[in-house]
Amino acid sequence: MRTPVFRPGQRWLQSACAAAAVMTTLLLTPAARASDAEALWQALATRPNMVVVMRHTDASGRDGSAFDASGQCRGENMLTGKGRRDAEAIGKAFAAHGLPPERLHVVASAMCRTRDTARLAFGKAELDARLREFLSGRGGSLNEAMDAAEEWIRRLRGPNPLVLVTHLPNIDALTGEQIDFNEAVVTESDAQGQLKVLGVLRLLP
Repeated sequence: MRTPVFRPGQRWLQSACAAAAVMTTLLLTPAARASDAEALWQALATRPNMVVVMRHTDASGRDGSAFDASGQCRGENMLTGKGRRDAEAIGKAFAAHGLPPERLHVVASAMCRTRDTARLAFGKAELDARLREFLSGRGGSLNEAMDAAEEWIRRLRGPNPLVLVTHLPNIDALTGEQIDFNEAVVTESDAQGQLKVLGVLRLLP
């Protein structure tokens, strides 16, 4: 890979452009942000090969790395009451934008907080233990998690959007975005399972 060559003044120009981008984001009005959100919802509802990458909703517990492969959730962090309500509201938000569960493919990490988020939101989910939080003490490797995500994307990309419900470190590695609870990264996939980020969507007010 070629090493970038920086010419005199180029670093200053890049810094100035980055600062301008930050200021533009900060100055966006609520109406502008709402317009961006509607554009993302519209893309999801009308364009092929769309992938939504989202976190589980609010959860609590003593050990975020715990994973019970039996599915009985022993020792795992679990959704809070707020997390369960938010997950249900997220499903209603998708349906309100023309994306009911029957129009979606849903795949989730097999950890209980992601599984329950997907099922409460969409009433269904295909589970994959390889998608669990890869930085956790008992999680899989980064390569395993990314390979699993790309495998699902290649398999399910098409006319209906794919929703991947996973964990913050995985989302960061997959999209380069760090998102909060009740947010999602809206992307477009290619045939190799790679993602092009279109934007970050706030799913709930």
